[in-house]
Amino acid sequence: MGTRIYPTTRNESIIEILAGVPAGTHKKLTDTLLANQTACEKATNDGLSYDDIDTIKHYQRMALGNSPEGRLDGFLTFGWGKFTRESFDIIKSHVPSNEDENWLWCGDTTDTALIDSIMEAQGVDLEKLGINAENIEGLSWG
Repeated sequence: MGTRIYPTTRNESIIEILAGVPAGTHKKLTDTLLANQTACEKATNDGLSYDDIDTIKHYQRMALGNSPEGRLDGFLTFGWGKFTRESFDIIKSHVPSNEDENWLWCGDTTDTALIDSIMEAQGVDLEKLGINAENIEGLSWG
């Protein structure tokens, strides 16, 4: 599995920029997921087995594929991926005094200088994306 890094913002426009998808993709994904949930609830009410419903869910996710909605779904699920060694070293050197070692594996920060350092170590160029650490509001990992 591994510890992954995520933005903490709930601003859909910023999330779309971070995921590299067109504006409006977040709403399309949300609508698709709600429709998929409705289909699964109907299947449950119709008496389909857990395995059949699991197959429906699998095909629903596969249908997203490499579409903008699929890429956004992947970003929301996996964030920027697992820590790089450099990211881990930066986080390890910035454990707050009121936190224990668990913060290394399940923590968060709103410190913009730390966010910039982590993003650079993670290989994410916020400036190239046209945003800054304040726009993403914070990072969490776990």
